[in-house]
Order: sequence, then C-alpha cells, then structure tokens
Amino acid sequence: MRKGSYPKVFKATLATAAAAAVAVAPVHTKAESPTFTDVRDIPSHHFYEAVMKYTAAEMMSGYPDGTFKPGQNITRQDAAKLLALVLELDTKNVKDPGFKDLKKTSPYYGYIAALVEEGIISGYEDNTFRPAASLTRAQMAKIIVLGFELDDPKTTSLPFKDINNKQWHMEFVRALYANEITTGTTPTTFSPNALVTRGQMASFVFRSEAFLTPKVDENQIAVDEAAGRVKDASVTVARGPLATDEAKLAAVRAYVTSLITDKGVSVEVVQGKTDGLYRLTWKKGDAQAEREYAFNFEFAEGDRFVADVKVVNAKQVEVAFSSPVAKSTVLDSSGQVRNLVFTPVTGATVNPGQLTGTLSEDGKKLTITAQWIFDGEYAFKAADAIQAASGGKFEELTTILKATDNVGPKLVSGSAVAKTATTSFAVLFDEPVSATGAIAYVNDMVATVANDPQNPNVLQVTSGKAVSAGETATIKLLNVKDYKQNLVSPNPVETSVTIKTDTVAPTVTNVKVVGENRIELTYDKAMNISSFYRKARLVHSNGSVTNLEATAGKDAKTVVLTGAYAGYGNSNQAVLFVDADVKDTVGNSAASYSANVTLERDTTSPALATVEYKDGKVVAHFTEDISPGGNSAVTIIDQKTGVATPITLQYNRGPNAVISDRTLTIQHSLPNGTYQLRLPANTVVDKAGIPNSNTIAMQSFIVENAASYDNTRPIIVMGPNNPVRPGTVPGAEQTATYTAIDDDSGINLATVQDIHNYTWDGKALPAGSYITNVIAGTADRATSVNVTVHVPSESIPSTKTAMLTVHNIRDNADNTIATPGMGEVTFVSGSRPELSQASIAANGTLTLSFNKPIQRLDLNDFVITVNGQDVPPIHVELAHSNSYANAYTANVRALVGNDIVVGGLTQDVIYIDTNRSGRYDSGDILLEVVDPNTYNYSHSLVDVNLHSNSVHGLKVRLVQDSSSPVRDLEGNIAEFGREINVK
Repeated sequence: MRKGSYPKVFKATLATAAAAAVAVAPVHTKAESPTFTDVRDIPSHHFYEAVMKYTAAEMMSGYPDGTFKPGQNITRQDAAKLLALVLELDTKNVKDPGFKDLKKTSPYYGYIAALVEEGIISGYEDNTFRPAASLTRAQMAKIIVLGFELDDPKTTSLPFKDINNKQWHMEFVRALYANEITTGTTPTTFSPNALVTRGQMASFVFRSEAFLTPKVDENQIAVDEAAGRVKDASVTVARGPLATDEAKLAAVRAYVTSLITDKGVSVEVVQGKTDGLYRLTWKKGDAQAEREYAFNFEFAEGDRFVADVKVVNAKQVEVAFSSPVAKSTVLDSSGQVRNLVFTPVTGATVNPGQLTGTLSEDGKKLTITAQWIFDGEYAFKAADAIQAASGGKFEELTTILKATDNVGPKLVSGSAVAKTATTSFAVLFDEPVSATGAIAYVNDMVATVANDPQNPNVLQVTSGKAVSAGETATIKLLNVKDYKQNLVSPNPVETSVTIKTDTVAPTVTNVKVVGENRIELTYDKAMNISSFYRKARLVHSNGSVTNLEATAGKDAKTVVLTGAYAGYGNSNQAVLFVDADVKDTVGNSAASYSANVTLERDTTSPALATVEYKDGKVVAHFTEDISPGGNSAVTIIDQKTGVATPITLQYNRGPNAVISDRTLTIQHSLPNGTYQLRLPANTVVDKAGIPNSNTIAMQSFIVENAASYDNTRPIIVMGPNNPVRPGTVPGAEQTATYTAIDDDSGINLATVQDIHNYTWDGKALPAGSYITNVIAGTADRATSVNVTVHVPSESIPSTKTAMLTVHNIRDNADNTIATPGMGEVTFVSGSRPELSQASIAANGTLTLSFNKPIQRLDLNDFVITVNGQDVPPIHVELAHSNSYANAYTANVRALVGNDIVVGGLTQDVIYIDTNRSGRYDSGDILLEVVDPNTYNYSHSLVDVNLHSNSVHGLKVRLVQDSSSPVRDLEGNIAEFGREINVK
C-alpha cells in the first residue's frame, strides 16, 4: 500500500528464469557521509551521484570492506528495496505474499511484500521469490517504465540491432531510449539478456526519478487553502473580551466558517490548552489541516458599558469603555470628572479629592488623576448619564475597586534639548511623582526640581549652570516619591543626559478659525507663549488692525489667538500676521507667517448639555463658554413630590452662583432624589461679539450625597531657632522646631517621624539626624504636634543660615499640607577642622590646606619630616596662602656649612640642623653637597626646593599645642595625629 503521492498502482510482474547468483550481502554504512573506495567523482563513474544519494538515504548499502561494488550484479532483494523506498511504498502494513523462501524476519520482507501487493513484482511458479537472483536489462526496463510511467512514443526508431518487434520487452526498451534513460551497451546494442549491475541500477532509478509527477490531492489543497485564510485576528462579539467562553467560541467558529469558500470543507473549533488560544481543524474527505490561533475579541457595535476599571498607581485610575464615549459626559469644560464617582467604603479609605481626567484620542480610555491619592476600598459608580459618541446611553455600573500602591517609582529616562545651551532637564518616571522633598543635582551641583504641569510623570530639573548642546550632564535625584510616599528605587537615581542640539525653526502646520473670535495655530514644535506678546495681529479688509493675545492651547504645540471679532456682518475676511521672532521653547525663531482667514459671526445659542450635583452644588454644563444673561430666576423641581423651589442667581453680593468657562454652578443643598433644573431663556449668554442667549431649557439630574469626610489640609507653623553665639563651640546636637496642626482627623505621626520629609539648605538632613515630638490629643488623633528636629553638630560642615523645609506632612485622612513649611534656621558647625592636604607648590614650598577656616596656625602646630627626621621649627617660615582659602605656605630653610670635609674633599653642604648644635655634624639632614665657592659666609640660610631629588620621605602631621591648639572659627579643636605623605 502506497504511503507516497505517486498516482499509479503498478500491475507489472517480474518473473525471471535467470539462474540465481551467489553474492555477499551488502551492509549499512554511515548514511550521513558515505564514502567508498571504488566509487569516485570521475567521468567514468556515471553512477557516482546516484550511489551517493541512495546510500546517504539508506536505500542502498555498501560492504564491510568499504567498497560499494558498483560492477557487481544487483540482487532481486536489493532491487526490491531500492524501488520500494524510492516509490515511497508502505512497507509496514503489508499482506504476506506467501513465498517459501521469504521469511517475515528477513530485512527485505517488507519491501518485497509491498511490491507484490502493488502488482509490481511476483515470484516463480514453484512459489519461490529467489531473493538472490539477478535482473536482466530487459526486466529492469519493464520495471522502470511501469514504475515511473514513462511514455512510449511508438514513432521512435531504435538503433539497437538486438531489439525487434517480436520481443516482449521492445516497448519498454523503446520507452527507456526515448526518455534518455539509456543509450544501450553500445550505440547499436541494448543487450537485453545482460545482467544489471548495482551501479547501473542506481543510475537507471536516479534518471527515472525526474519523470515522477506528484499526485495532486485536491482535498488537501482545499483544506490548506481554508486554513491559510485565517490569521491571528480580531473577532467581534457582544461584550468583547468580557464575553463568556461559550460566546467567544461561537464567535470564532462563525468567523472561521465565514472564510471557507469550498462547501465540502468543514471546520471544528475547540479551546486550546492555553487561555486565548483556539485549535482549528479543517476536514474534507481524508484530508485535514490543524492549526492553533490566538484571537483578540473586540466589542460589538451596540456595546455601551464600562469594560474595565483598574488602578494604575496611587494617583491614577483608568476607566476603559467598550465604545468611544462622548467627552462632555465624562469631563466638564475644565477637565474635571463627571458621572463617575469613587465613594470610600471604609473609614481607612483615603478620599481622593477632586478628580481630573484625560480622554484618549479614540475615546475609549479615561485616565483619572486624583487631587490626593487612591488608597483603600471604593464603591465605583458609572452613571447611565454617560453617552456614547455615536449616541445611546452606557449601562450603569457599580463595583468595588481596591487601590493599593506599595511600589516605588522607577526612572525611565532623562532628556534635554537646546539651541546652544540649557539649564532645563526633563526626567521621566514610570508613574506620577512629587517634586516635594526631592533633591536634585546636575553635575554634582545643587539644582531645583519641580513638577511638569503637562506630564505628572515628569520632574523638571533646573541647573544653576548652563550645559552646552552636545555635552552630557549627570542628573541625580534624591528622595523622589510617588504620591503614596513610596521612595524611588534605587534612591538616589542617576542618569546621564546628552543635550540634543535643536537649531530648527518652528513652522506652522495648521491654522483653524474657531467661532468668530478664536484662531488656533498649530506648530510642529512646542512654542514659547510669551514670545507671541504683540507679535500676532489681524489686518481687516478695511485696513484696520486687531492685535491678538496668545494663550496656550490643548498642548505645547498649539497657540490660541484671541481678540478677533467678525463684526456685525455675517463674516469678516482678514489676513493673519505672525511676526518672525516668535520662538519655540529652546529659542529658535520662526519665520514670519501669514494666512487668509474668514471669521464667521456666531449666531448659535449656548445649549444646556448636562446637569449634575456635586458637593452641595448644582452644576449646569453648556456647549460653549458663557456669561450671565438678563434673567436671574431659575427653578429646581423635585421630580417625586413636584415641589418647585425658585432660586435667584446672585453673582456678586452674597453670591450663590458662579460662571466659569462652560459651567454655571449654583450653590444649593438638596437631599437625595431626582430633580429637574429649569432655566428660562436669557439665563446665560455666550461670548460672541453680539451675545447669543440660551433658549428655555430643562434637564433632570440625580442627587446622591456622599458621606462627609475630612478634606481639610493640615498646616505647619515654623518655630524659633536659637543658635549658639558666634565663636562658641556647639553642643553635641542642635535643634529646630515647628508645630503641625490638624483639628479634624489629626496629624499622621509617621509622616512627622519620616526623616526624608525634611531638607536644610536644599539637601537631606545630615546623617544621624532624628525627630522627636510632643502631641496634644491622642496618638491616633494628634490635633497639635510640637516637633523638634535634632541635627548632630559634627555633621554640620560649616556654619550657615539656610532654609529648613518640611514636606509631605499628612493628616490621618491623608490630606497633605498645601505648601511646605519653611523657615530660616542657623546651624553652627560642630565638625572638627582637619589638615586635609599637603602639597609642594611650583616654587618648591609646602602648601598646607585645611577642610574649613581655622583661627590661626603657628610653627608649634605641625611637624614636617624630611628624609626620615623631623625638621625643627627654626628651619620653617609660615605664612597664610594668598592663593587658596583655608591654606598656609610653609617654606623650609636650610643652613650652609662651609668647608666641610665630605668624601675626602673640602666642600660646602646644605643641611638641616636637627640637633640644633649650630654646626653640621653626622646627626643632621644632609640635603646637598656643593662646590666650596658656591656660598660665602653671608649665606647662612637658603630656601630648600622640596622638588629636589635630595628631598625624600617628605611628610606632614598636625600636632596639638596644649597652650593654643588649632581651632576653627567656632572654636572646635582640630583632629590631630593624621600624617600626610607628600613625596
């Protein structure tokens, strides 16, 4: 039975009467790289390529002695093996042919049985197969022609004298010759009765393989084509990724079935072993194809619900919608969240405060940012007042949301752009971070740090020294926290920023006229709004000029120009001019710009869009910016009782109404219930040149009063600081005080004790600082806390009056102080002065440097060692350095000894009189031997050049003079005993 795809079932039989030949059976050789001593790649070995192919595929075998024996006659069993394997017959599931001389244990049994079953070969009349018998060339011709379906062109004329029409094998020989499988044993003979050798059989089969035509399985083609139409794709299903497994499976099945074009192909769809994967099996007849695919599930067109609510970090929550949402139903004109409420479930849950949001461009994701933080358990409610952008209400949703954030922020990257140089660097984190309490350094110099108003994840670092474009600056930030007070990891963080050079002038990419008095210019770069002052104007058709004011638009690239007015006609054509020196944020000037614009008079009335109730106020949202109209009487009607409450809007004296941008806010407390706000015509007007008033409008709204929580921030009152008198040695520690007050939930004492919440002189408090406090009230509700900040005096390197800043103090409701507590505090240095450095100056003198100013230094306060011996003070001159602060210059002077016998010669010597004998002797430091004529007796002292090779082992140490030890300006006694090796 065939395993392969060849079309013909062979019906030819092979029966020979040739005498059996005895031969040594071949054995398997290494299939990967067969080599034979008698088979080489030379012209005379025409069988080389065939033998190499079939032995590598283990279809033929060599002999133990490393030969192939290509000239030896091939046996019937070897021919059967080669033919069965090349034709890819099934040699396992075979029918027993019943030959007496063929045992089932024979390695050739499967090959012979497969050929017999297919009608390709047969045995002899005595029911034997004679496996060792040989093939004649005529018999080989018949097998090859039938096996490979070679055409027999009857018009072909054979050149062989030993082949004629009366012979049974003539047509097979003709087919071999016509298809160029053989040319005969000579140009005029075929030798049909000659036996086929192993090499010849390999060559005949090899050449014939070129004529094989693979079977076209149309069913397999059909299922493969159906499978190829499916890609990892999105499938639409009601409720999208929130659909049930059964609904998803049905949606995938429907999608895959819809792609099938052949009606005879069926498909089976089951869930895979991994979530989100599906196993698909296509079938037609016996053919099948199986694949595994991952599918994304998209919301159906009619879906209108909140798909997901998740906490991003302590500051932000993301709300995902199944379809684009109408922006005005989730955000008011000022960006505050509406129709989405977070109600704290427990007393320990933090009130997030005012919520603002940004809606993604596709309208499907709302990122909500809390005024304070999200921490605890909330009842989240999405009201059914939320509308889809295409129309239709969203389903109301109430669910429990748990918010926790115990992970510190991580640095993402730093960046800076400059035309020539910059002091400004942007540092991006993976979540919103607070600049409060953060300490910044640029190239090891203290810098200021502030939050970026556009991106809460960015800190803006400003250096006191500009860094040139193209250079690299090192930014280090200490004590950066997220709004849950999680510290950055690691702390501090550091990044290198290469300032990108930007010398490209900004260009206008779009101009848009909005209404009759607003023009929006969009540039390709962030723009400096202040550079537009008196740089933009409209020139009207009558020659009049209107100067325009510039404000920031929706992003840093958008500039809003106002001041235009269409006039009393329906439209006004004008030319917009923007001068050439408006600049981008790095200082590149734009080219002058002009454009023809048409201002259309606004004749559209402001319409009431939505009404909501928040914190005791009725908030009415309109479709455009508004101002008070001529009517001030409005009505609120209780929809349950029908009771109407008239309200007179007062914007000035005793105000109960406020208009801001597109909202009218009315101060009026209401109990829970459903109400209707009725606004008569002309209650508000828009800001058109000729104002348009509203028409009569009515809108229902729901009141759900939330429980009352502490929204009051704690306050900080800085206390007095009483430093010690100047010149007085401070005690072991010094203190500063302040008071934290919160009459509602009480001060969170952990924030008071957090040493990271304090800075002095813009830096973290010195190591060893700690906090103590005295409370009024109880530990869980301390309404007043008197705080003492303790700083170890020895950690204060220099006396200084600087700002002590208190950050991030919170109450137990998690309200943070509105502004940091700040007060000037003087800390007196308690650190001991040290001899920090000793070096040889260019002139050969010794420079002694201290780590801080000292009161005085004399010759009894230090010892200089030269060549292993101490230099007496009489040999040293000391002066305060004119070049370096906190430094002194020591000049070592040596004596001249005249006419001293050294090495048998009378010489002069330069020496230091260590034993103070007044003359040179063996105990002195000999520095130099010179010619006796170098110095006369008047040169008793000479300056020693400490760079000289004669000076070695030069050391300096500070010693304590008990009568007047070295002290700093505060009176702290110096550190003694340290020895500095100079050379």
